[in-house]
Parts: sequence; structure tokens; C-alpha cells
Amino acid sequence: MCGIVGYIGYKNAKEILLEGLKSLSYRGYDSSGIALKEESSLLIVKSEGKLENLEAKIASFSIIPTLVTDLTSTNFNREVNARGQELLDKSTCGIGHTRWATHGKPNFTNSHPHQDEVGNIAIVHNGIIKNFFDLKAKLEDEGFVFKTETDTEVVAQLIYKFKLQGKDLKSALREALKLVDGSYAIAVIAKDDDKIYLAKNQSPLIIGIGDKENYIASDSSTVVQYTNKILRLKDKQIAVLSANDVIVEDLEGNSVAIQIIHSTQTASIMEKGQYKHFLEKEIHEQPTVISKMIADAFVDETINEFKQLDFSFKDISKITFVACGSAYHAALVGKNIIEHWAKIPVDVAIASEFCSKPALVSKTDLVIGISQSGETADTLAAIKNAKSANAKIMAITNKNDSAIFDLCKPNNYVTPAGIEVSVASTKAFTSQVLAMYLLAMKICQDKKLNFDFQSNIYELRALPIIIGECIERENQYKSQMIKYSNYRDFLFLSRGVNYPIALEGALKLKELSYIHATGYPSGEMKHGPIAILDSTVPVLNIAISGKTEFEQTIYKKTLSNAEEAKARMSPSIVIACDSDENVENLFDEVIRIPDVSQIFSPIVATIPLQFLAYFIAENLGKDVDQPRNLAKSVTVE
Repeated sequence: MCGIVGYIGYKNAKEILLEGLKSLSYRGYDSSGIALKEESSLLIVKSEGKLENLEAKIASFSIIPTLVTDLTSTNFNREVNARGQELLDKSTCGIGHTRWATHGKPNFTNSHPHQDEVGNIAIVHNGIIKNFFDLKAKLEDEGFVFKTETDTEVVAQLIYKFKLQGKDLKSALREALKLVDGSYAIAVIAKDDDKIYLAKNQSPLIIGIGDKENYIASDSSTVVQYTNKILRLKDKQIAVLSANDVIVEDLEGNSVAIQIIHSTQTASIMEKGQYKHFLEKEIHEQPTVISKMIADAFVDETINEFKQLDFSFKDISKITFVACGSAYHAALVGKNIIEHWAKIPVDVAIASEFCSKPALVSKTDLVIGISQSGETADTLAAIKNAKSANAKIMAITNKNDSAIFDLCKPNNYVTPAGIEVSVASTKAFTSQVLAMYLLAMKICQDKKLNFDFQSNIYELRALPIIIGECIERENQYKSQMIKYSNYRDFLFLSRGVNYPIALEGALKLKELSYIHATGYPSGEMKHGPIAILDSTVPVLNIAISGKTEFEQTIYKKTLSNAEEAKARMSPSIVIACDSDENVENLFDEVIRIPDVSQIFSPIVATIPLQFLAYFIAENLGKDVDQPRNLAKSVTVE
């Protein structure tokens, strides 16, 4: 949610800020803006809507000065545009922001950057200031005038207040933050100062270290095209940046040692290549990601991963997953697999709900947070909650330069999925699901259970090929799926290990196409959802035959529930294996996947559901990569 960029050095700041904002747009936003400094002048340009609107303003010099002292001047527009153009051309220092509205409507006035009362500073902020109502009321009582509905403006006015008392910008920022309760990633520039000032608490903020230049971003993927040297600020730290130096201190002014990470990301992550959308590209990347995970996972038919953990699973009595969205669905698959193979009890909690009550965990419990970005605020809070209750903690994430990685170190599993640019999760989700299988095998290994590693590893190694064959059916899937574009409600059903995939399929369709879609266990259909079924509500079933009597029972009951739905005249769709002849005359639409065992089918069954959401959304003309109201990284609670 939201994105911060910044630059100080010798290059044109405007160009770097705009490129940075584009790279952060996948996080979700409703407005954007930049602030540039040159000598003792500040220029702010901002706009509602897409970045194209901001670029158009810059290109046409539609620039509004922050502090207007003479609206009657006949030379006003000419003077402003001339000075604005000079700043755009000359400035080598600036900050930028993509806003995802929290406090205040998504409009021009509330868009960032914001300023103090006299326009001396410009500030951008991600996060939520919890006590901003109280702070604003006190400042208004003291005579300060507010122009926006945002919590960010409170910080700007507090800085101004302390500057009026004679403090320099760094000291004023420090004093302001001592009064603030909440999360923040902040960047500040001022007319009377040649540096950029940063501060962080519970919201991500990184610095890219260059040669006679330094970069700022919410995400390391934004700066990897310029430098692979990344400094990740920690909570309640302040940084001061010049072109040649970076100084980091705590809120008390004590110096903090700098730890630089060398990023292995490449700028190609942010390029679509031959694909129309990032979502399509990331769907196609899944065989490669899954193949790499499996290749790295095993040595001589034993688990090669999780070696760095500071505990053994033989000492764990219960596992609790905490996650949100698609990661929550991956955890539900994990519950099925771990309980089936490793015979250990597993709970799955929505992270925000885990934080809403006391954590009933102990030192023999393991709490695992799953987060694609590693910055999910609810998941971070849940893990901290578990840690304070003395449980062991662990993380599964895509990023080793993330808050969740730092919090759980050394107990991390980092998937090779990398950054997802499209908001809807695809390769991150399937890599998280695969991590559940590897984790279950590791538990079996640690507990020395009687487990058939050889045959299960064999099936795992076939998955990249099977997924690849699914993706090769893209055009076939498209012809089957776009005919359902005009339905406004969908029901997704399955049982057992594929019930979470029904939830995931419904979420994807809802996210991308804005069609109302709900997932249920098949057996729950008669307990309420059946009431909505008629010819206007398609029902999509996931029905994968099994090897064991237990798996066959699940399969047969799934088909039986599907017949009940069809009897209510609902259009009936099924995802089934190639060799399954039972489904041919039972369903209106049979979406085929290559043959796969039921236990390993969740990853494979996910692929056509991703295509279903993609093709329907594209056919409806939706913004596939950046659906409305959604953010890739939910960094505030």
C-alpha cells in the first residue's frame, strides 16, 4: 500500500522519481506526486488517478506553487511555469509518492507530498498515525491551520512547530516522531536544507547506496536497476541522506551501525517482455519457479531445506499458520498436507483475527507467518504476538530483505518466486503451496516417521512438467472461460485438500473481474449456499479422483454435491483430470488438467482458475494488473 521514492545525487531527479513511482504502482494507488528541491526552492506536482495524469501535468507545466503570495500578478503563470521548468530540468534532489487512501478521500488535496503551514518542507508518508485526531486538535488550538484530511499533515505541522522553536530539521523531525503513535515511513525535504531526512516504524523503507548518489524506496525492486547495495531501515530509526553519505540514528540521536545487503534481484522483474499483462507473465513463470524449488529441496531423497532453523520439528507439539488473502489459502492446504503426512495438529488463523485475542500458544508451539512481500502488517503483528507468548516463530516469504525475514531470523524459508508486479498473486501462491509439501516432508524427517519419501519426491518432480502442460492449454481454457464473463455471481466448491483452492479461485475471480464469487466446502452447499442457485449462478467444482479409498470417497461426494447444484439449473463447471470419464456427461463444461494424484493436485488445479479470472477480467475490460481498491502489500492494519 502506498509507495515512497526519493533521490539525491547528480542525475535529473524528476526522471528517477517517475520511474520509481511506475515500479511501485503494483502496490496499488489512487493518486501520485513528486516534490523537487533546487537551491532554496521547492516544486510540488501531484495528481489524482493514474501516473499518466501526473506525467501529463509535468509535460504541460501545469504546476501549482505550494505557497502563493501574489495571485494578482500579471506575470504569475509565466513566472511559475518558467521557474517550474527550471526545477524540473535542474533538480537533483526529490521525493515522490503513490497514495492509497487511508485517512481522507482519494482526491487532489489529500494526495502527497504534503507541507507545513508556510510551505517550507515537503513530506511523504506511508502508514497510519493512530493519534492524529488528538495531535491535530492540539495543533489547531495552538493556531495551526490544516488544509487536508490526512494524518500525514499532522507530522508536517509538528515539524514546523519545532522548527519555530529554533530546532534544525533533523531535531524537529525527531521531536515530532516522539509524539506520534502509529506506523510510518517518512521522507522529508526542505527549502533551507540540502539533505533528505527519513524515518521508519512498522512500514518498509529502504535506501539504495550508489556512487555519489543515493536512492530511497518502499521496495528494493525499485532501485535494483541503479544499485544492488541495499540498506534497510529498522523501526524507530532516522536516516540523513546526502549525495555522498548516509547517516542512521535512533530516535534519541545515537548513531546506528549500517548493514548493507547485496540484492540479487534484477530490473527484468519490472518488464512485461512478450506478455500483455504482468499477470499473464507471472502465470507463465510458475513452472520455472516450481522447478527451482524442487531442484533445491532434495539431496539423496532427504530434505535439503530448513537447515538453518534453530529448532527441530520433533520438539514441536502444534503448528499455527497466520496469514492473509491467498497466503491464508496456501496455509489451509498446508494444514491438510501436514496433518495427513506428519500427524501433527495444525491451526490456520487469519492474521488480523489472531491479533484480536490472547495468543494461546506455548514454547512447544510453532507459529508460521506466510507473506509474499514480507511486509504484511497483520501478519507481522500476529508473529510478534506469538513471540511475546514464547512460541517459536518462523516465516515463509518471497523476500529476504523484508521485515518478516528480520523478525523471524534465522527461521525463514524464502521461495524463489521473487517480486510479483501484478496485484493478484499467482506464482507467489503456488510457491507457498509447494512450501507446505516441503515443510510436511521436513517434519516427517525430523520426527523419523514412516514416510514414503521416494514416491512422493517422484510426484513432486513431475509437477513443473504438469504445470507447463496446463499453461500450454491457455488458448483452450480461454475459449471455455470467456463465455462466463456476463454472470454476476459464481460459486466455487470442493472438498479436502482442494477446498482451499476453491477459496483461491473465488478470490481471484473477485479480485480481477469484480464478479461476486464465493468458495465453500462442497458439503456445506446444502447448509445455506444452495438457496442462491439458479440458472444465473454458475457452480465451479474441483473434482480430482484419488488412489486411496479415503480419496475416492472425497471425489464421489464432490460429484454428488455437483449433481445437486445442477438440479437447481445452475450452469455446472468442473476441473478434472484428463483420464476422468465420470465427469463428461455430468457437467456443462469440463476444464481438463493433466493427470495428477489428488494429494498433489492443488498446485495444478490452481492454474486454470488463474486463467479463468484473467480471461474473464480481460474480456470485461478490467485493469488486470492493478484492480481497483487493491494494494499488493498491505502495510497498515
